[in-house]
Amino acid sequence: MKVLKKLLLALSVSVITILAISASVSAASEKIGVVTGSVVNFRKEPDLSSKILFKLKEGAKVTVIDSKGDWYRVVYNDTYGWMHRDWLKVSEKSIATGTVTGTVVNVRSKPNTSSEVLAQFKKGAKVEIFEKSGNWYRVSIGEDRYGWMSADWVKVKETVSRGQADRTGTNNTDKNVDKAAESTDEPEAPMDADTAVAGETADADGADSTAEDGESSNVAGEDKADRQAIVEYAKTLLGVKYVYGGETPKGFDCSGFVQYVFKHFGISIERTSRDQARGGKPVKKSELKPGDLVFFDTNDSNGKLNDISHVGIYIGDGKFIHASTYEHKKIVIESLSSSYYSKRYMCARDYISR
Repeated sequence: MKVLKKLLLALSVSVITILAISASVSAASEKIGVVTGSVVNFRKEPDLSSKILFKLKEGAKVTVIDSKGDWYRVVYNDTYGWMHRDWLKVSEKSIATGTVTGTVVNVRSKPNTSSEVLAQFKKGAKVEIFEKSGNWYRVSIGEDRYGWMSADWVKVKETVSRGQADRTGTNNTDKNVDKAAESTDEPEAPMDADTAVAGETADADGADSTAEDGESSNVAGEDKADRQAIVEYAKTLLGVKYVYGGETPKGFDCSGFVQYVFKHFGISIERTSRDQARGGKPVKKSELKPGDLVFFDTNDSNGKLNDISHVGIYIGDGKFIHASTYEHKKIVIESLSSSYYSKRYMCARDYISR
């Protein structure tokens, strides 16, 4: 009987050990959020009427652990709460870096050899690793997009700490916490191109309200540039190859292409698709005009649309021009109603109207 008990105990320990190892291997990297509004509410629940626990100042960092609609569930100083996605810039933190050892190695949509090939890396290429599942690594392929690469062809060189986001201070006297946290008034958001729309006001939770006079700043005939001219210029770049980080006619990534085209017309916009989606003016899909920017979530590994990762320029007739990362790997024109992009459409912004 004693021998049997010892065997059962040993078996239990082995099972627990195996489960612990499996959990650590398959765990994803954490997401870090940086506050972008001047003073932003940290609420108890994902609702504008929910209790404000405290208010964080611009630049404060939180750990993002979940999302719900327009809200992120976050942790700050061991306090759990919710912050509106309009006022957080979220990015993943890699768990390691590696070097490709195979001659040409596929990056696939899922961790198996039968899934779609999204990209290929040549020998010696550096990769950022964000997750491990079995014998596969989830790596970045640019513009906040990810794919899976066999661990057999990656030499891991540096492991990165996976602790929580930087937490300065231990309570609400933290330099990142606004002292007026007890106030019931909504904090005023910074009025600039990244956070507010002309003719509208916005609180730090991202709830918009129309200005009292009801006038629109989008007056016909006062565009910053000719919309059709922007479209025609963008078309002159058709066929230019996709290059991660590219921002010249030698090669573009999606946001680099958009920034390059708009710069030609004297319109300055941010560099990444996520930041570009914060500026300009919001546009309904049914009211798109040539030259408006359209945004997508092409990183749908969790089956949800919850983050901006791709951008293109709307050209009219339900079509847009963009630097295709996956299938075409060059500047192409595609339809918003295609089976791929219709499911991944997120929003649109207008940088042309005054």
